[in-house]
Amino acid sequence: MKKKTVKYYNNTFFDLKLAPSQIENSGLGVYSCQYIPKDSFIGYYEGVWNHLMKTASNYSYYINYRTVIDIDPLNKPYTCMFNDAYRTDFSNNIKSEVLLDDNIIEKISIKNSYKIDVNKVVGLYSTKDIYPGEEMFFEYGDFYWKGW
Repeated sequence: MKKKTVKYYNNTFFDLKLAPSQIENSGLGVYSCQYIPKDSFIGYYEGVWNHLMKTASNYSYYINYRTVIDIDPLNKPYTCMFNDAYRTDFSNNIKSEVLLDDNIIEKISIKNSYKIDVNKVVGLYSTKDIYPGEEMFFEYGDFYWKGW
């Protein structure tokens, strides 16, 4: 059986690289190769709209208790590879912001999710200056950790 190769792509405006995370047993992390000023727009958390929470992957951004943005397991943007510094000595330096209001999100269903660009629902921003060689972390949120 042929092993499927994962393709990673940089979907940000910055020069970033993937390397083993500083957090033990957490796989790859994303590192900045350049200076990124505080409050910079990094990029979008990209993926597929998913209302079937039991099928959500480990690479999911939880919009609310019943809606996630799921990552294609074979084609992953760098923004889905940011680790959460939760329960570590590291600090999160990226924040996420849902860019659609709650009324729109509640009206979205599987049938009409094509009407919005699900790749541009969640924006990621730096919360402090990030320097070359620094790993980037962002908070996954309560909905994510409650599932563990």
